[in-house]
Amino acid sequence: MPDPTVSIIVCTRDRPEQLLRCVASIIAAMQRAPACPAEIVVVENKSAPALQLRADDVVGHQRNVRFISLAEGGLAKARNAGMLAATGQFLVFTDDDCTMEPDYILDLASHIAGSPRNVVLGGRVALANNEDLPFTIKDEPEPQDYEITIHPGGFIQGCNFVVPRSAARIIGDFDASYGVGARFLAGEDTDYFIRARIADIPLHYVPDMGVLHHHGRKTRAEIQRLNRSYCYANGALYGKHVKQLWLMKHLYWTIGAAAREVIGGPAFNATLGLTWRDVLRSNLAGLWAFGVQVVQGRGRQ
Repeated sequence: MPDPTVSIIVCTRDRPEQLLRCVASIIAAMQRAPACPAEIVVVENKSAPALQLRADDVVGHQRNVRFISLAEGGLAKARNAGMLAATGQFLVFTDDDCTMEPDYILDLASHIAGSPRNVVLGGRVALANNEDLPFTIKDEPEPQDYEITIHPGGFIQGCNFVVPRSAARIIGDFDASYGVGARFLAGEDTDYFIRARIADIPLHYVPDMGVLHHHGRKTRAEIQRLNRSYCYANGALYGKHVKQLWLMKHLYWTIGAAAREVIGGPAFNATLGLTWRDVLRSNLAGLWAFGVQVVQGRGRQ
């Protein structure tokens, strides 16, 4: 088998059915693109032993699939383990609750051929089930280049992005303080994109390279809890990257939007019941938590 051009990294925990559905969709996309050799790296992120064995037994028998098991959890650590194990020149990150569209790797191959420079690519993320609420998706019909008036969180979705290995060497590892299972709950992908921007590596969204997101959230309360986690992590990222004035402007704009909301201005997302005031409260809580971590770290030193 030729060395892979593409390594598709899937991090998973306690969701064997979703994982197997995800892997099956990736294998189908690989079969449609034989000219673009690919491998799948599954990173098992401290699942319950019975679930881990079940996934390992099935995935381990698939062609071009490797299975790594971690002794400790945390999504950022799992992503780092996947990068370390991957052998391809292009690293694709998706989640176990996503399924890859059949032409994904064909689409990716066309972008690889047309873009020799370092660039982080994000693809389309659509709802797999229209009964789920429209959140953690990006289904824009036109390509987009990131520019600093856009908040980096969500410009590219963490469940569907591609990093050339050469760019990954410049950006570095994912920060293990962020992401599911870590102190700041989420945001390991947003932090990665911020550091790409700081390193002058462009972020580009393309409306192909599609995945379907089976996130399963059907109530506004579920979305509100998740959004608070994202905003809390964003607040911690404001603390980490406080010298990046282009990023800090987003906190300033959030303060203004929350103030206008109090006197009748628009909500953050009225359909989902998300308010600017809640965004700001979570941002400030995350910023405070980051400051506490810095002080505690200095105290230990």
